This record gives sequence, structure tokens and C-alpha cells, in this order.
Amino acid sequence: MTKAFRSGNTISGKEGRLFLDGEEMAYVKSFNANFNKNKVTVDVLGRRMQGHKTVGGSGDGTLVVYKVTSKFVKLAADYINKGIDQYFTFQEVLDDKSSGRGTERVTIYDVNFDSIPVAALNAEGAVLEEELPFTWEGIDLPEELAAGF
Repeated sequence: MTKAFRSGNTISGKEGRLFLDGEEMAYVKSFNANFNKNKVTVDVLGRRMQGHKTVGGSGDGTLVVYKVTSKFVKLAADYINKGIDQYFTFQEVLDDKSSGRGTERVTIYDVNFDSIPVAALNAEGAVLEEELPFTWEGIDLPEELAAGF
């Protein structure tokens, strides 16, 4: 008998946590990190279609947080006023117990923010959010997950 897909095995993104340099960020609205391949085209005699060869890659992503701290404004000010450009480590922990899939832990290294909102107001009374695009340069996935998550 083949194992059928069950809707309960899907993983809810609400069942996650995010840590920045080991400190849990309870005010995260959304987080994503992407690996983008750098490819070159390879023309091959006798083939009408171009081939593609991966020759490297880059990491980027976006963090959206609720405005509850001036932490990120301070990062911008430190670079503008002192020339200090900081790099961080993010660890995403995804643990939806009802999915039956176990806990996923992905760590990305050398995270550097691309742009930082430094001031915002809203007359409509909406909750303020900060969208922080970033790049990253390294990744780690625990061995037990890499084998069969």
C-alpha cells in the first residue's frame, strides 16, 4: 500500500520561531530566505536547446517585523555615523507538531540588511511594520533533516 498524502501533514508557518544571533524575535510577522543559482548557458553541438550549468549562487530574503523596537534604526545609524556594518545569524525553527514531520532548523550566516526603514507614521492608526530585505552567505541544516525531512 502506498502512503497517501494527508492534508494534516502540511506544515503551518505560524508554528515557527526566528532567532537573530540567538535572541528570539517574538515580533516577526513574516520571514523568508531564498537560494538563487547563478547559471551560465552551455551550447552543445547537435542540440537545439541550450544547456545550463550552475556556477555559484547567492542568498537573499525578507524579514517583516512589527515596529516595537528601534534596533534596526540603530543599525542604520551605526553604519551612517560610525561606518559599522553588522552581519548576523538567523535560525528559523519550524515545529508544527500536528504535521508529524518533526522540527526543521535552518541556520543562515553572514546576514546583512540591504535597506532599513528609519521613520514611519500612519494617520489611519494601522500597526506599523518594517520590511527588511537582506542577503546571506552560508547555510546549515542539521544532518538528520538533510537525510530525510
